Amino acid sequence: MEVSLSFRKRVFAFVSLLISSSLWALPPAVHHPLDALTPDEYWAVYNTLRDAGKLEEKTVFSSILLHEPAKSDVLAWKPGDPIVRKADVILLTDSKTYEAVVDISSGKLESYTEMKGAQAPLSEGEMHGYDDVLKHDPRIVEALKKRGITDLRFVTCYVTSAGYVGLPEQTDGRRIGWGGCMDTANAIYAWDREIPGIFFVVDMNAKKIVRFSDYGFVPIPAATSIYDADGGPASPGAKPFLIAQPDGPSFTINDGEVTWQNWRFRFRLDPRVGPVLNLVTLKDGDKRRSVLYEASLSEMYVPYQDPEETWNSHVFIDAGEYFTSTGSGGIIKPLQAGIDCPAYATFFSGAFFHENGSPYIRPQLACLFERVTGDPAWRHWDEDTAAISGRPSRELVLRTVATVANYDYIFDWRFEQSGSIEVAVGATGVLEVKAVSNARADEKPSPDISAKAPDGHEVEFGQLVAPNISGVDHDHFFSYRLDLDVDGRNNSLMVDRLVPYKLPDSAPGRHWIWAMQPEMAKTENDAKLNVSIEHPAMWRIANENAKNALGQSTSFMIMPGVTELSLLPPGEWPQKRAGFSEHNLWVTPYEPNERYASGVYVLGSKGDDSLAAWTKKNRNIMNTDIVAWYTVGFHHVPRPEDWPQMPVMWRSFTLAPYQFFTNNPTMDLPMTP
Repeated sequence: MEVSLSFRKRVFAFVSLLISSSLWALPPAVHHPLDALTPDEYWAVYNTLRDAGKLEEKTVFSSILLHEPAKSDVLAWKPGDPIVRKADVILLTDSKTYEAVVDISSGKLESYTEMKGAQAPLSEGEMHGYDDVLKHDPRIVEALKKRGITDLRFVTCYVTSAGYVGLPEQTDGRRIGWGGCMDTANAIYAWDREIPGIFFVVDMNAKKIVRFSDYGFVPIPAATSIYDADGGPASPGAKPFLIAQPDGPSFTINDGEVTWQNWRFRFRLDPRVGPVLNLVTLKDGDKRRSVLYEASLSEMYVPYQDPEETWNSHVFIDAGEYFTSTGSGGIIKPLQAGIDCPAYATFFSGAFFHENGSPYIRPQLACLFERVTGDPAWRHWDEDTAAISGRPSRELVLRTVATVANYDYIFDWRFEQSGSIEVAVGATGVLEVKAVSNARADEKPSPDISAKAPDGHEVEFGQLVAPNISGVDHDHFFSYRLDLDVDGRNNSLMVDRLVPYKLPDSAPGRHWIWAMQPEMAKTENDAKLNVSIEHPAMWRIANENAKNALGQSTSFMIMPGVTELSLLPPGEWPQKRAGFSEHNLWVTPYEPNERYASGVYVLGSKGDDSLAAWTKKNRNIMNTDIVAWYTVGFHHVPRPEDWPQMPVMWRSFTLAPYQFFTNNPTMDLPMTP
């Protein structure tokens, strides 16, 4: 009893410490030109547009983002200097898209332009605002009756973005969506309640169905209990353990600037792409050296692979099409202490906007924490001295979670004591599933759809994850924008290919080795590169004007992890808009208007404003300010183990110093982590 009471006291003290430390958050204030917009600034944007007569009763604020100052101005800025604040705004009024720049500092409308041919992102109101119109359409009512569904109280019909796919309905530039219906009667969750076979194309401006299709009746399987919210009992033999930082975190935050070990950086939470890192530097002796000016996710692309129109229409370019409609403003969602992040983590709130332009603050949208991995930073056993030496390691993790409909994506920026940054994304959540009437997950919707490839071999479009439930095959692609400034703005891409090298026939012993063949990429076309096991290469962003003590040009490597590329041909319409998935690496000259790999306006895009289109200019990328774009991807063939909740599947890549230091920067780490 005495031991138990003592343990309880320790736990109570520990939990009290966690509660007091984990609630810390950045105040909504501006300390730097790249800080996130504050609630007061959102209101200033609204008031400026209202006073200028640009708002109508049904105007939708589709986007309000920080208008970044010129890069040269930011780099020249010093604490105490004036901070000029502006916002980029996209409005949707009477089916027309308008783009505005608001000077927050002066309260003036700097520009206001109708964007003819462009379409604002899909709003929450559009996505779910047509339910009554749709489910009372006679064609849908009749299709539901055929399926025995007459109680419409639990039927929901939704509209998603069609993008541009060359539909006849899109020839005049109309705002077109498509969708289906769900029946959640006698169920708690909706992800396995899709009503099979119902598909419609909607004119979102006219709020009417312009094409309806019924691909046939398939019974909806019994509802799946998605998860037990209370959790199960402890695993047999599992013992509790506690991880604590009784003296608080080792990092400091001063006016939004994070300092940890030799790292220093800023970040903001952006409504479109989530965390944006800025001004990342490393301390090297008495000198602070630049690594990254800015880094963030740029776009996400998730195409499904099923022949039926109800499913091959599932093509999502999430950050650009849906960032205001995947929840109440923004793709990133609140984090759970003890699940998403350690209970001792420091959490940060974020200020976002509603569709009417009003701001709100959402708590715990990002967390920052240290962790000890249990891995050594380095180690060695010396046989001569019978001694072992080494150092333990720790890392700093900045984490957010984006819940995009059924999927949850965990985004990590992991700062290492070695000077590396591991960038990781983990996919979890709930699969989108399709009801099938027999034991085959690749059930064909109509006789004209073949189950054979051109070579005659059978093909499948999904896998059974539960009785009569198919997990449809699909892809996940993530484009990261990496404005690396290694020891300054002027950098180059070095491609160090590892090639076989033949020794002279007269050489004793071996006649073949491999050698590194360095080559500088001259133009954008030279920098469209893919991971290859057969033809390995190192990719380095190098500064020819900065040398280490050995006379070598300093650089940072982009080290790929496990990744894939799109299997779809470039001429396919979704691929034209998400062309970034065709290569693992792209490099462009810095251009402030090239921020999103699929462009600013994705909904009606034909791919003209995208990474693939920009690089057709084949611009110079030598010894200039350049931006690297890295694609993380994976093909997902679902398995029963992914249902009803998918275990986290991780993919990552690493930014690592190469000839940046002159020796191992972790040699002087302490013997305790």
